[in-house]
Amino acid sequence: MTASKRLYILLVLAAGLALGTIWLSWLATFALWLDALLVLALIIDYALTPSPSLLTAVRSVTDRLSIGRQNDVQIELYSQTPRKLKCRVRDDYPRDLEADATEFDFSIEGKSKATLTYNLLPRSRGRYQFGDIAVRYLSSLGLYWRDCKIPAQRSVKVYSDLKALQELSVKLAHSSELGEMKARKRGQGTDFSALREYVSGDDARSIDWKATARRDRPVIRVYEVDKEQTLMVLVDAGRMMVSDLEGLTRFDHALNAALSLVLTGLMRNDQVGLGIFADKPILYMPPRRGKSYLTRILEACCDVRPRMVEPDYLGALSYFADAHKARSLTVVLTDLTDPTGSQTLLSGMASLSPRHLPFCVTLRDRQVDNIAADKLLTTNTVFRRAIATDLIAQRELAFSHLSRRGCLVLDCPPADLSNKLVDRYLEIKARGLL
Repeated sequence: MTASKRLYILLVLAAGLALGTIWLSWLATFALWLDALLVLALIIDYALTPSPSLLTAVRSVTDRLSIGRQNDVQIELYSQTPRKLKCRVRDDYPRDLEADATEFDFSIEGKSKATLTYNLLPRSRGRYQFGDIAVRYLSSLGLYWRDCKIPAQRSVKVYSDLKALQELSVKLAHSSELGEMKARKRGQGTDFSALREYVSGDDARSIDWKATARRDRPVIRVYEVDKEQTLMVLVDAGRMMVSDLEGLTRFDHALNAALSLVLTGLMRNDQVGLGIFADKPILYMPPRRGKSYLTRILEACCDVRPRMVEPDYLGALSYFADAHKARSLTVVLTDLTDPTGSQTLLSGMASLSPRHLPFCVTLRDRQVDNIAADKLLTTNTVFRRAIATDLIAQRELAFSHLSRRGCLVLDCPPADLSNKLVDRYLEIKARGLL
């Protein structure tokens, strides 16, 4: 129990009367009566105040939270007492997560329910623990606050951006790209199969004009249904991926984009695998088919953290290439600085060709772009702009080296990375580059 403001005022008054008896002895009688009334009031207040057993609370929160997203948490407080109560509720949420509300101050009518909602913003993946729900309510006479804790302990896990994956899944399921894939299953693939005579209803764009000229009648090209392809997604967890960028670590941004790409590949019926590496391979999920494989991948990479070590690109890429020798589109999500500092990355990506199709994806820092575009002419801004401009030029040089060695490249800010990467993958499939 905790004394209320009203009780403190009465106690100060009683103390004042007691102090006044030093000069006015006749105040002693009033002081004794006031003390007796206070004790009686507290006894009556305790008897009238509802028992904590008449209050129950339930917390509703999903077991799987999304990193970098607002995740709803709802508390429902039920009162079985017939009286209106003034309440304060505090939820013991994981302190490593950011909450937009820490305490609720409200009144609940008798025999009713109050619904409280707040949001949690995780900045890091992993397992977290909720504690009990602390409820404090004012006594019937308003002399004290009564405290109780309602058991509600439970654990939750923070994964990569599950909400983005769900949105992407719905988008892919209803996209025109999926319709084109279904059409190909009816005979419009990308691999040439044979020639046959044109019949009414055939697509005129499939006419082979050379064969038509030789046979003196319309002839079309028939394509096989797309064959299963392999997509291998590799994420760098080295020192360059530890730093924060737009609210999350570079590694978490890269992992979010990687999982979006994994989902797209699985929904395209490709074999998809995921690898994470730093100075050595950390995680390897071999290529498999089926959307259900995404759940296993999510669980496997949930607790992986970036490390302050120099990544061994050549060794890691050779490891993953040897683990799955079939030709694949190998996407490496990383970051680079300049051709010299990223020489091992350039060598590693080049080693993938010609057996695989290498694709290097990097995170672009928009703050560097903004500094480079700053037109203010002060000593500080000119110096910073010169550094930013040089960084951008060095990155472009590194990208040109990668392109000359047959590697596809994509440099994109984190906010756009997942969408741009998925679009680029669909383009690669549509053009038959693999």
